[in-house]
Amino acid sequence: MDLEGIARKLYPNKDEIKRKLLEEIEFYKGKDYPLKEKVIEAIIKEVSNSINAKGDIFEYPRSNIKAGDAGLGSRGIGDHIIHNKILEIAELQSYEDARVNQGIVASIDGIHSRLSYFPFLAGFHATKASLRDIMVKGAEPVGVIVDIHLSDDSDVGMLFDFEAGVSTITNALDIPILAGSTLRIGGDMVIGERISGGVGAIGLLKGKYFSRSNVSEGQYIVMTEGNGGGTITTTAIYNQYYDIVNETLSIKDLLACKIITQELSDEVSSMTDVTNGGIRSSALEIAENSLTFKIDKSKFLSLINQRILNMLENLKIDPFGISIDSILIFTNNPEKVKENLVSRGVKAEIIGQVIRNQGYPIIDENGDPLRPNFRESPYTPIKQVIGNYSPYSESELENRLKIVADLAKAKKEKVLKTLKGS
Repeated sequence: MDLEGIARKLYPNKDEIKRKLLEEIEFYKGKDYPLKEKVIEAIIKEVSNSINAKGDIFEYPRSNIKAGDAGLGSRGIGDHIIHNKILEIAELQSYEDARVNQGIVASIDGIHSRLSYFPFLAGFHATKASLRDIMVKGAEPVGVIVDIHLSDDSDVGMLFDFEAGVSTITNALDIPILAGSTLRIGGDMVIGERISGGVGAIGLLKGKYFSRSNVSEGQYIVMTEGNGGGTITTTAIYNQYYDIVNETLSIKDLLACKIITQELSDEVSSMTDVTNGGIRSSALEIAENSLTFKIDKSKFLSLINQRILNMLENLKIDPFGISIDSILIFTNNPEKVKENLVSRGVKAEIIGQVIRNQGYPIIDENGDPLRPNFRESPYTPIKQVIGNYSPYSESELENRLKIVADLAKAKKEKVLKTLKGS
């Protein structure tokens, strides 16, 4: 519960602020919490002192679009529009799982928001995802960095459980945790038990960089088995398929990356993982404008862990629009790549080919588009309620976000000019 947010929303009605804050504080801290009155007065004082800070440096450009309504983090069309604006502000030209500079490849993955109450699993899957993002680029991992935030009422045991999840992966790969930060969410202003944070991975590029820009017409797409990660774990927990979680405790995806980098580098042009809204969204990021992925849906489905696939089918969750944590490998020698992976215990199959643009980034064997929705496949009860609802059309979202992105870029240029001048 964001106490500062409550006070700001109700400001300047101090009586209403006091009433609502007292209700929330007593809910988590108990009616006998000795500091509640002083805490409430301090919150009101801080909000009064800070709410009138005016000027460009204090104020952010307002789109008047809420993150949820925009689809932020929901791995569909809305998220894609937002990420395009982020790339513009950062002056980056294309999507990559991780980028390279002077031989160093780095990535970061936030913990799955719905795994807050399952810290070990949150740490395990965030670490694996971050490492996978550098390994699909051909990097050899040299360590991870950890940033974990606990709400004021989180049990400290959650922190230790999270660290155990992180170090399970790092110990399995024999790499160190290089640095970490342990903080509270919002300091004293956020009460409750939820945790948040992320895990970053750092690697060294000793050979080819498997850039997404290397994907070209005529290449074949080899896909490895999908045993799921944070998204499938969340699906299982919140739909009472608890035993499926064990299927996700696998590092076959990381093993596949290692085999490609060390043994098949000359045969492979690019790699990426099937996450962030499934293969529908992965294709949107890679093949947009110039290429089309033509895939065989039955071969794709055959590579999803059978128990996971059964769960998805039972819950009527679209497997093409959800993260399954397979690796997509782009190559001109697909049989060699497939045979090598299979011989090492990693299930793999040739699922399709990269062809000239057919009017959409990804189509099936019959030529029908596999279009992403506004959000990824809804995989928990609350996601199913929300579905693809948004009060905004794609064009309205695009236009309004362009305005605030341009304002953010203008602020950046103004401050940057001052920095360069000094």
